[in-house]
Amino acid sequence: MKFQCKAADISFLESAPIKLSYSIRISSDAKSVYDALINPNTWPHWFPGMTSATALLEEAGCLSRIVTLNYFILFREEFLITQPNQKVAYRVSAVSIPYADELVEEFSIQQMEKEVEVKYRIGLRVHRSLSLLSGLVERIGARSYQAALNNLKTFIEK
Repeated sequence: MKFQCKAADISFLESAPIKLSYSIRISSDAKSVYDALINPNTWPHWFPGMTSATALLEEAGCLSRIVTLNYFILFREEFLITQPNQKVAYRVSAVSIPYADELVEEFSIQQMEKEVEVKYRIGLRVHRSLSLLSGLVERIGARSYQAALNNLKTFIEK
């Protein structure tokens, strides 16, 4: 992919210029939510615009996948954390268009009494060529990320 991103780690969620955070309660168990998050085949069913995702690949100790948005935008995602039934986090390491210089996303799963609380945090530094449009990118991204979490709830609860 043409645009390489900085190798951000999980701490980028705290220092990112654009920080987004959402939470939702899902009538399910933690395992079902984790399985939906870790299985790339489910993502096109609930993440807006995602048209495909490759199987998880392990290379040199790094778990990754390639996702396609809107049939032509490719992202390479490298997993930072995969804690079964608790947490999934990844960073974008490359993208086919100038979108992000750094991007980290984290889903935290907490089993409650009869439901699961899912917290979704995003840390983003837009590509330097888009820096003047960062507010617009943030608003567009915010709508998409919130929709993803709402769609995840619908997908799991059906």
